[in-house]
Amino acid sequence: MSWNLKRKAQALLSQEEGTIYKDWGGKIAVALVYPNTYAVGMSNLGFQTMYWHLNQLPDVVCERVFLPDYEDLEELRRTGTAPFSLESMRPLTDFHMVGFSVTFEGDYLNVLRLLALAGIPLRPADRRREHPIVLMGGVCAFSNPEPIAPFMDVVVVGEGEEIAGELVAAYREGFDDREAFLDGVASIPGMYVPERYDVGYETDGTIAEVKPRGGAPAIVVKRRLRDVNRFETISLVKTPNAEYGHMALVEVGKGCGRGCRFCLEGQVYRPVRHRSVEALGETVRKIAAEGGTRIGLVGACVSDYPWIGQLLDVIQDAGLEVSISSIRADSLTEGLVSALARGGHRTLTIAPEAGTDRLRRVIRKAISDEQIMAACDVVRRRGIPNLKTYFMIGQPTETIEDVEAIPDLAARMLERLRVLDGQGRPFGRLTLSISSFVPKPWTPFQWAAFDGTDSLQKKLEIIKRGVRRFSNVRVLHENPREAALQALLARGDRRVAGFLELAAGFNGDWRRALREWDGDPDFYTTRGRRLDERFPWEHFDVGVKRAGLLREWERAHADEGALATR
Repeated sequence: MSWNLKRKAQALLSQEEGTIYKDWGGKIAVALVYPNTYAVGMSNLGFQTMYWHLNQLPDVVCERVFLPDYEDLEELRRTGTAPFSLESMRPLTDFHMVGFSVTFEGDYLNVLRLLALAGIPLRPADRRREHPIVLMGGVCAFSNPEPIAPFMDVVVVGEGEEIAGELVAAYREGFDDREAFLDGVASIPGMYVPERYDVGYETDGTIAEVKPRGGAPAIVVKRRLRDVNRFETISLVKTPNAEYGHMALVEVGKGCGRGCRFCLEGQVYRPVRHRSVEALGETVRKIAAEGGTRIGLVGACVSDYPWIGQLLDVIQDAGLEVSISSIRADSLTEGLVSALARGGHRTLTIAPEAGTDRLRRVIRKAISDEQIMAACDVVRRRGIPNLKTYFMIGQPTETIEDVEAIPDLAARMLERLRVLDGQGRPFGRLTLSISSFVPKPWTPFQWAAFDGTDSLQKKLEIIKRGVRRFSNVRVLHENPREAALQALLARGDRRVAGFLELAAGFNGDWRRALREWDGDPDFYTTRGRRLDERFPWEHFDVGVKRAGLLREWERAHADEGALATR
């Protein structure tokens, strides 16, 4: 093992609070892997939650593994060091099960890189009894896991709090026989064993059918928690080396009732389930009693929490400062912004998503220009000096006029924000964070085409030119090529696994892999979908009905007169 990497891991551990150490004797060892860096993984509440729940099982020891930082990857390869866990610094091959928590499609590449670095065969058919069982969970596991499914023994479809114990029990029953274990797992609701399904294709390359074998269910039904109050979803491990490591993160509920047509999370976490004020109050008081000073409220749309005022009172009474992950401009209140200002917030974030009321209606983002301006007024009255806004380009029905409206809206916002607050302090900075629309499964826009990198690049230039005259307006954006990769992986089928395998062989160089892959990326990205086309993910049931999505797709285009993909 590299001593440099070992010392770095020890330094990370020395700064943590709440790390769980368990003796390995007689226990099932689970490596919980976040296929990105430590700083990113430790900011993920779902990852932290599963770490805690798995370690509550008496016969399980769960330890964390992360993708090494970029500068450490060469050291890993040079020294022949396998990826290892933080807690005991054991290599991945020492564990009985290796579970990847995958939140972003782009991390599919990192999953395979970690397996390759560990010396674990990428394909299940090549694994032997001595190799760990390889699993995948997280939101990507129940949106569309098909591009990475050929590398997984098991995919956990749904919310994992209840499944963890069932999975461990199945391993205990059949750990000495991989096939027996997979037989047992396949019978558990919410468990997907990819090798038990055969995919057939039409002559045009689209999906014809997905046939189960060996008693596997024809449709894998997503597991969801019925009573979110039974499970505390909080960050247990505190670290200064993560973006939100200085605060205790608490999930207020699952799902969002807004129904934005581009949003995966707003669809697949339905029905919306809020934790009660009483249950959250217990968590808040416990955090305060343990010496916490700041709490971060997490959820798809925290400002829509029905009892947000009561919850803020509970937090204030406990003497804690508060931060909020997501705020809707139309649900901002003076009390909410005041609480954030008292907690030291220097930047408030809202997400108009589009520059015109028309396009916001198409995407079902029910926020008007007037509400955005009202949000600017509240920000200034309460003395918060900076505002960050999220916009998305390349959305269905978007015109150049819609794109040009983004810098125009920014100019009008800046005029409102320049007004001095009650204490005469000037406004600081307006940030425009621009993302590229990627059509996601289980959304009304799953039939849409990805806009393409050239078109997106031109739209970015329009926005940047439009705000260049303002010294305190900053534009942040991703590379449209990264969005094209996400579009390929978000809507790909099992044939995309070949591209992932190439990229892993090229140490993550996915651009080279795309050049050498014999598949057609445009088939998955810039091609609009027929309304009767079968999608690669339709052998799952995540609680979203195709007919309802299709109605929303048609409503989105009602003002345009015709659908683009008839």
